[in-house]
Amino acid sequence: MPELPSVETFKRYFDKTSLLQPITAVTVISPEILVGTSTTQMRESLEGHEFIESLRYGKYLFGKLDNELFLIMHFGMTGFLHYDKKNSSRYPRLLIKFSSGNFLSFDDARKFGKLGLTRNPIEFIKSRGLGPDALEVNYEDFRKILQGKKGMMKSLLLNQNILAGIGNLYADEILYQSRVHPMTPANLLNDPEWERVFSAMKKVLQKAIDHHDKIESLPESYILPHRHKGGECPEGYPLKIIKVGAGPHSYAPTDRR
Repeated sequence: MPELPSVETFKRYFDKTSLLQPITAVTVISPEILVGTSTTQMRESLEGHEFIESLRYGKYLFGKLDNELFLIMHFGMTGFLHYDKKNSSRYPRLLIKFSSGNFLSFDDARKFGKLGLTRNPIEFIKSRGLGPDALEVNYEDFRKILQGKKGMMKSLLLNQNILAGIGNLYADEILYQSRVHPMTPANLLNDPEWERVFSAMKKVLQKAIDHHDKIESLPESYILPHRHKGGECPEGYPLKIIKVGAGPHSYAPTDRR
């Protein structure tokens, strides 16, 4: 599933390609991915208008239109944006044509992504019960939200109602970089460990954005480029897979707990 670095990369791509261009046609190819709106409403809300800016919150991207509406984009597991001079998207679910003749496609092979409309992203975020954005939260709020909980650290980092934006891959990297075992209960962390997790979270997410969310281009000191069958951590130890909550976690024997 696209995580915060992916969606931030999509945002920058969207800003570079799709702003300040009149929309001449909108085709909803897969209406089943629409939430809280219809094909007709989507088409009428976008056609004749243009995107003027965007904002990202957690795993959501909002494209602001000049009519004060926002296009809500959630990318599910396989969603992404594709901009081209022709309709060359492989799995288009929403297709937007601009006055330039170029197309923006919301591409999603598995159709787990969701699209909608809102006039107020802040209210939408509240309605979803999302926690603070992982890239924007400050240390005091981060600590206050997590430290009293008895849940395992990885499960808590993945909980979008606690922190918005982190998924399975970057939770692994954050915990590896901070040397905190994924099954450690949050209420057992000490002050230095909290500081390491917070620092690692900010560093890892920003580094992933800087590398355009390309796992293979991350530093060799990161565990994700080695996260494959038979892989070894940067210290040379074989990676092991354990199940934490609903999903697997890669870790190295050098994890502290």
